[in-house]
Amino acid sequence: MRRVLAVITVSLVVAALVGTQVVTAGAGGGGKVPGVTKTEIRVGGYASPPNDTLNVAYPDGFDGTEAYFDMINKKGGVFGKKLKLVEKGSDQGQASTGAITVRSLVEEKNVFAVLPIMTNSFTLGGKYLSDNNVPGFGINVEPAWCGTADEQAVIERALIDNNEIQQCPRDNLFGEKGSFLCFECPGIAPSYIALERGYTKVAVFGYTHISSRKCVTGVNQGFEKFGIEVAHSNASLEFGFSIAEVQADVQAMKDQGVQFVATCMEFNGGFKLSQGLKQAGVDDVVFYAPEGYKQSTLDDAGDALEGWIFRLGFAPWHGQDLPKGTKAFLKAMKKKGVEPSEHNQAGWINAALLVEGIKAAGKNFDRQSVIDAINGITDFTADGMLPPIGWQPSGGGHGAGYEACDVYEEVQGGEFVTIFGQPGQPFVCFPLTPALPDTLEPYYRPLKSGETAPTLVPEAAVQP
Repeated sequence: MRRVLAVITVSLVVAALVGTQVVTAGAGGGGKVPGVTKTEIRVGGYASPPNDTLNVAYPDGFDGTEAYFDMINKKGGVFGKKLKLVEKGSDQGQASTGAITVRSLVEEKNVFAVLPIMTNSFTLGGKYLSDNNVPGFGINVEPAWCGTADEQAVIERALIDNNEIQQCPRDNLFGEKGSFLCFECPGIAPSYIALERGYTKVAVFGYTHISSRKCVTGVNQGFEKFGIEVAHSNASLEFGFSIAEVQADVQAMKDQGVQFVATCMEFNGGFKLSQGLKQAGVDDVVFYAPEGYKQSTLDDAGDALEGWIFRLGFAPWHGQDLPKGTKAFLKAMKKKGVEPSEHNQAGWINAALLVEGIKAAGKNFDRQSVIDAINGITDFTADGMLPPIGWQPSGGGHGAGYEACDVYEEVQGGEFVTIFGQPGQPFVCFPLTPALPDTLEPYYRPLKSGETAPTLVPEAAVQP
């Protein structure tokens, strides 16, 4: 589970669902198993166009998927079959186009699975894949990976109000960081940073978009739980705001002596706020960024990001003790001549989970057996790139889990530097019950020999 939405983007949520028709296995092709021949396993994906303003490049996901497939194919493929990405579609940033694209991939291109799905407009595509029980893999930035907006909201309220863990109904959809996001759960990462650094006065910002607004509520509650004063909070900004429009917020932070700012925004929104403070003569406020970890971000911003702290849900891309998966990913991106990004890494992780699921299902696999096999995986890490994701009930893949793990990267001298973790253990983790603990006393992953993680899973709390 991710307790706070890592990337708040402005998703185009379309309420009216287009009609979908349940397809039967084998539709659109003559094979016994859709998309599987004697020599190939065929998948297709789609992405929204890149958005420089949001600092997102969804099509990068294709690079990651293709690179992972290349690596597996060089080793002979899976059960002697080569993996092939047969289609790189686009939804043009529209949920309705996404539904048409998904349907075409399944019914006309006859793919085994839809992968990678790189969009924040997955509402209708997710419904189609769920209705037809087709496995889908992609980057999770919205509720559709779990269920409908209403279904996700019920699960979230049960967690927040009753500490009750319920499972997402869409067990055939697999996000790269799990398929459930708790938008309004009290935040751990901003609170932990503030406590570690001794910040006592903080500010929180977000947009009017419901996901961003709920995130602000959760972050505020996290600060309040740990006795950190929220000196200023604003969840009414419009996407694309100008520095001139936040002058009152800047003055309020200056007057209150704010030391630390957490945002539920994309990187550029936080950067505008920081520039507004600098223009007002305040240059010692530290910013928390839930996304934007990329070397080109530092290169473009120069000294303006010194001291910023980025949160990652995956192992960092620098250092001497990189996990096997991260090393392979970085090597593949270098070979392709593309900059590593959260998006091409998501495509890589999606492909890795598909391959692990096919192998677990056995050589006579089909869609259902692969879905079932993945939902039996208890510790997927993509060879160390992620903290363990359990796809079984209560494992955190399709619902809330019992731990929260993050990596913290501080900009020092124009470079990312991992902070708070331990040598060889970059993930800073906290046990959940599933509520927040009363004190933030971390443990670290990957666990070393002889170490054990806290076990807090009450079986009675797990709903089927």
